[in-house]
Amino acid sequence: MAIITSVTMITFLIGSMISYLIITGDVFEPVFADLFGESSYLANRRVVILFFAFVVILPLAMKTTLKALKYSSVISIVMLTYLTIALVIIGISSLISKGFPSDILVWRAGQHAFIIIDIVVFAFQCHIQVVPIFAELAEMPKPFFGNGKGPLEERLLDDEVLSQVTSRQRSERVKRMDAVIFVSMSICLIGYCMVGEFGYLIFPDVDSDVLKNFGNANVFMNFARIGMAVVAMVCYPLQSHPARSIVDDAYKAISKAPVHAFSWTRHIVITLIFFVSTLAVALIISDLGTVFSIVGSTGGVMVVFIIPGVLLIRGIYSPPVGYVQQTIDEEEAVKLSTSTRTGSQKCVQIVGGTLIIAFGLLIFSATSYVTATGMIS
Repeated sequence: MAIITSVTMITFLIGSMISYLIITGDVFEPVFADLFGESSYLANRRVVILFFAFVVILPLAMKTTLKALKYSSVISIVMLTYLTIALVIIGISSLISKGFPSDILVWRAGQHAFIIIDIVVFAFQCHIQVVPIFAELAEMPKPFFGNGKGPLEERLLDDEVLSQVTSRQRSERVKRMDAVIFVSMSICLIGYCMVGEFGYLIFPDVDSDVLKNFGNANVFMNFARIGMAVVAMVCYPLQSHPARSIVDDAYKAISKAPVHAFSWTRHIVITLIFFVSTLAVALIISDLGTVFSIVGSTGGVMVVFIIPGVLLIRGIYSPPVGYVQQTIDEEEAVKLSTSTRTGSQKCVQIVGGTLIIAFGLLIFSATSYVTATGMIS
């Protein structure tokens, strides 16, 4: 199960990194064309991607922690807000001057509906980044990974008292993480819905990248275009970090290396492998919609639906959140789990996990078929 999960996550993360490189090229190609002329080699899409990949993205991808990206990540929220407001203003102005478009469809049935699911899955996926973010939010790493030291006053406590303190801290951090997830998902939901609705009202026959429909003459959209490209460049290392961690952990398991040993050589080599491979694909593929469909219908569905369903079912045999698991062995953990969970709780987990897996398999089969037939045709 661990191998399947790791391969699935890496596949999804690679697809995400490729999409961010494509977005960077789509956005800055017309900007460079305006600056240097359309006939200049500097205005070539591949040159643009190579320039920003080596100057901006690679240095960010070399960061060892997600905490180092916390300030640059604020740009994502700011630019999504700006893009949303800009599209709402333009959309309302278009409705006032031109009226409601006659070719707008409220609902479009058929196989195209499954392509929408691919994009939605891709847009709302943050499952892989949650674990490292949760770990870095911790002020005291010991309760999570069993290797670290808390503040001096905590280290002076005896084991029994410290166990109670760390258990309480861990529960509070889980609640805090739940709040972070709720707020971030709410921001994404509102922003994505507004951009999708008003983007469709402005351009009923829209390109897979809505910003490409505005051309280069709209100043507001040019600023939004550049801002979203910056967001894409900042998001790239958010994908490369967990991908690198997965490969690094696999290497340590195979080579029997110490779990917490850090190697700059291994860090750089793994980062460069992901960087070069994703860059090569981004230079060949130019259709962002194709990448979204492929990634969303395969790795995205696995990460968002199937793997969480499996983990939910397996969670029946794990101790509940709030216990310090490092102090007990595996057999005692199972006994603790079965003694603290009621039959109804176990039933809900089994039924819920099974339904999530079944829905994920249905979406996976349907979206994979639609994506494959669309690419062939």
